[in-house]
Amino acid sequence: MTSKEIKGCAGSHTRVECAALKGSTWGFAVKISQRLQQINQMVLGEYDHIWDCCCDHGLLGMLLLQRQAAPTVHFVDCVEPIMTKLMVALARFFPEQQAKSTSKAQASMPCDALHDNRDKQQQSCWQVHCQDVAALPLDLYGKEAKHLIIIAGVGGELLVQLVDAIVRAHRHFDLEFILCPVHHNYFVRESLAELGLSLKSELLLEENRRFYEILHLTNIQPQDEEALQDALIMPAGSHMWRNLSLNASAKAKAYLEQTIHHYQRIPENKLTQSQRIVESYQAVLAEVTGKGSVN
Repeated sequence: MTSKEIKGCAGSHTRVECAALKGSTWGFAVKISQRLQQINQMVLGEYDHIWDCCCDHGLLGMLLLQRQAAPTVHFVDCVEPIMTKLMVALARFFPEQQAKSTSKAQASMPCDALHDNRDKQQQSCWQVHCQDVAALPLDLYGKEAKHLIIIAGVGGELLVQLVDAIVRAHRHFDLEFILCPVHHNYFVRESLAELGLSLKSELLLEENRRFYEILHLTNIQPQDEEALQDALIMPAGSHMWRNLSLNASAKAKAYLEQTIHHYQRIPENKLTQSQRIVESYQAVLAEVTGKGSVN
């Protein structure tokens, strides 16, 4: 599919309440999930570009755009009909202001520099990209730009493939990722650690009787040895098991027991490392239930 890119702009006068995102655009009720709300709350740093990848209806990106989380919020998906509807929604909620040019020279500037209003506080732009997430056009914005790439709601194997392609293509860029795979978390964590990514934060979320791990990662490694060790991506998790409340501890216990039982049911001939994975989660469970010490 040919990559398509549409640009627009949302000024500070635009206010889109969550209720406004519930269906008038798509013709059915749209509820913003706890996962998307949690990811939105985790976006606290200063970024030049935020990429909402595999964005579907674009609700997360709209939340980020609404609160001016970055000068440019990008919406990326390869499903053209969905992206066409999203473009209509963005033009409605965040009135479109076409860039004068899409040349590489202008695309390398902050999006607000493409318009008359150059006050960052008054301007936050959006771009729609109908393309493969593995081929994000980060090069267009220069190596000095700071990017946050969000990928949620996809399987573990696909997520790893996408992150691997992005990291390998942009080794000298300042990249952060917020990732929420729908399964295969152990494999995802081991693979991301092999890519040389470092952990900034992580958490466990329960929604509709399902558990999700959310990881905030960076390709910039800490210089301090203690911080470097703390930023290691552990296959069975680390930060998210610390200092748990009683309620969070109960949820963690339920998740770990569920995960252990899942891997115990897998025959050794189908997953040769299943016993090692089980032992890793059992060690964490012992820590969470007070029979060990959290690292």
